[in-house]
Amino acid sequence: MEEVILMKRLLLLLILLSTMMVNPAMAQETSVPKGAVLKAVELNNPAMKKRFGTYFKAIIGKTYDNLTLKIQIDQITKDLFNSGYFNAIVKHELQVEAGNVFAKIIVEPKERVNFEFKGNNVFSHQELRTKLLEKIKNEFGKFDIAGLATYIADQYEETGFYQTGVKFYQNEGLDLEKGKVINYFFVIDEGFKVIVKEIVYRGNSYLKSKEIEEIFKKSGTPLARGGFYDKKFFDEFSDILKKEYLSRGFVFVEVSKPRVVTNDEDDTVSIEYGIAEKQQVILRNITFQKVPEELATGVKSALVNKEGAPINIVEIESDLRKMIIHFQNEGYYFATISNLNRNDLMVYDRAYTYVDLKPEIALDRQICFNEAIINGNAKTKSTVINREIDIKPGELITPGKLEILRQKLSGLNLFSSLRITPYMMYESEASGCAKTNLVIQVKEKDFGLIEVAPGFRTDLGAKLSTGVSWNNLGGMNRSLSLRLQGNERFNLDGFDERRRKDDKDLFEYSSRLTFTEPYLFHEYIKTQVEFETSASYQRIRFYGFDADILRISPQLSKNFNRWFSTSLRYQFERIVQFDATEEKDNDNFSIGGLTPTLTLDFRDDVINPRKGAFFTLSSEWANKYFGSMHEKDLEVNFVKVISRNRFYYPVGDFTLALSIAAGYQKNFAEDVLKDANGNVLLNANGQPRTRGYIPSIKVFRLDGYDEIRGYDQGEINRLMDGTPIGEVIVQKEAYFTALKFEPRYNLTDNLRLGVFFDAGRVFVSDFQPTKLRTSVGAGLKYLTPVGSLDFDYGFKLQRKTYPDKQRDSVGRFHLSIGFF
Repeated sequence: MEEVILMKRLLLLLILLSTMMVNPAMAQETSVPKGAVLKAVELNNPAMKKRFGTYFKAIIGKTYDNLTLKIQIDQITKDLFNSGYFNAIVKHELQVEAGNVFAKIIVEPKERVNFEFKGNNVFSHQELRTKLLEKIKNEFGKFDIAGLATYIADQYEETGFYQTGVKFYQNEGLDLEKGKVINYFFVIDEGFKVIVKEIVYRGNSYLKSKEIEEIFKKSGTPLARGGFYDKKFFDEFSDILKKEYLSRGFVFVEVSKPRVVTNDEDDTVSIEYGIAEKQQVILRNITFQKVPEELATGVKSALVNKEGAPINIVEIESDLRKMIIHFQNEGYYFATISNLNRNDLMVYDRAYTYVDLKPEIALDRQICFNEAIINGNAKTKSTVINREIDIKPGELITPGKLEILRQKLSGLNLFSSLRITPYMMYESEASGCAKTNLVIQVKEKDFGLIEVAPGFRTDLGAKLSTGVSWNNLGGMNRSLSLRLQGNERFNLDGFDERRRKDDKDLFEYSSRLTFTEPYLFHEYIKTQVEFETSASYQRIRFYGFDADILRISPQLSKNFNRWFSTSLRYQFERIVQFDATEEKDNDNFSIGGLTPTLTLDFRDDVINPRKGAFFTLSSEWANKYFGSMHEKDLEVNFVKVISRNRFYYPVGDFTLALSIAAGYQKNFAEDVLKDANGNVLLNANGQPRTRGYIPSIKVFRLDGYDEIRGYDQGEINRLMDGTPIGEVIVQKEAYFTALKFEPRYNLTDNLRLGVFFDAGRVFVSDFQPTKLRTSVGAGLKYLTPVGSLDFDYGFKLQRKTYPDKQRDSVGRFHLSIGFF
């Protein structure tokens, strides 16, 4: 609670400072008793009341909060600024009567400034105005018209338009409320892009001009690569070129700033760089001072700089850091380079053609783990932290091991801040590994959480979910959560024809209660096994029927290391299907099954993987031994195997992503049913009826993880003859396959743009993985802490008309939380 109050105070301070920058006059604070109610907010003039009166509706009648009121006042100041009132003053006064607070907002707008532009084609009016507002904001509301004119010309130059002329004039008047208005007019004579006729490099010998041209193409801006003059880049290219020489051993190279010559005949320019390469310096030896030879073994192979090769000055700092990391990983946690800032680190010969690298390593002593000292855990028991420590007493402490520990403790989601500091115990033996305590300082989070999340999905329609969770129960990191969700579909394209025509309005909902124990019986088995149990009730709509589903599902899971984990889940489901088009689907099922799962995760990042792979293999076994129904004329006895695999490969700013998934189901209750006279009973399709079949709700469908973009569920979940999978009785085997390929481009840290090719199909009895439905499209991914928010549109490559007269649409938009 203290940290929340502190953050509020800091936020308030920032708001006050920002307000003071725009309007130095501040209100006198009035003492407000705790629990007082904000009764009314009055603005000082009718025009301001009309414009800003609604800003305070949400807080009137509620307990007075100084911070909330000042946030609204600050918003008024910002809106006035964006409307051209750069010198506006906004103050407030408070009056307290009988536990009620009356606020008076005094707005002094001052003069309003308008900007008008003529002759602008490259930039729109709004673009130029936004640029000027940003400049004025950065200068705290102070400006002069001549400076703004120069700034406009500079903006044109940054875009590649040179010799832009900007004239200006102004006039003054009054608005409808008799307020002063100053109009600034800018008449722009837009310049032109300057063509670079040639780029000349003089003095280069080692790097040929063609090599320099490749460096230019690789680092150049689009404007420069397009053959136009970009002053900023051409100035920077001197440093880029110098850095290239430094990486190749030319320690004393000099590269001049560009000499720009205007060709009067055609208004083009020629650019010239002067290069003095001087001598190339060879790295003769790397010698580790004060380090036994056996400890230095292996360091040199990890360095970019190699003995006998030209010295790479650009990578020297990185190589020195690698040296320290190497010795730290040998247990010398406090190792440093003592001559890092001295002249004897790099020693040149007299001719400056050879150099010796002589880092003086101060190793100190190796440190070994003794015990953990934990501070700040008021509610969390020390056991919760200690059981995450994989370092045994007497084991070497390295930065890598501490980073793994930090990640594990952060992953508990119990602490808002965390610091791990090793403290060497100098009173231990003078030689050998020094006993060291790890001081773990934590600050705990609040352990209760309420979430409300409205949203929309293309398949489910509008949805609203809410969750309540209680974390760290008993201080042992146990958790209990309740999650509720409801949704209303606006699009029934994923249903069969009869259900689409009925257009039945049915609200879908789900509730789920979950309890998690992250370390089950840890005191007895001495290893981490997570136990999770949940109970849920759900009403959900399918292609050919609706269903109410009760589930009870306990699960055990174990992470063996960073990349390998396994789980074992038991699930009992009671399913009541209704409003079915096919009479067979108006049925009740009890399904109990056991699902073991293996997972291999080699991705570099869970949310935004750029390289690596991810593999899962699961199999669900449902039969009478696990609680599935077993009656004379109906038995549930099947196996369901699914393999999902994803691969990621980086290529520059692109990531190539590939997903391959496949599944197999088999019904084991294959005894043919007969009537009292021994006649074989037949299904509606004329096929012999078996004692059991795979319940329709359990039959493979391409959705969720395996959706094929560009198709709705009614289009993709059909067999090759066009029959919807929901109309098929699966008495033998079923299959699915789904393939996705998606090159992605990193637009920003949080945005990914991609194009994709998807292919997939469901099969019953006859598996033909080369005959798939396909689509192509493009999408945008927005990365969030819980996954990527995906906006995709897919186009079908093979539109079809089905026996039930349904025809595929051209494509489909998908909005979902990303799995791929």
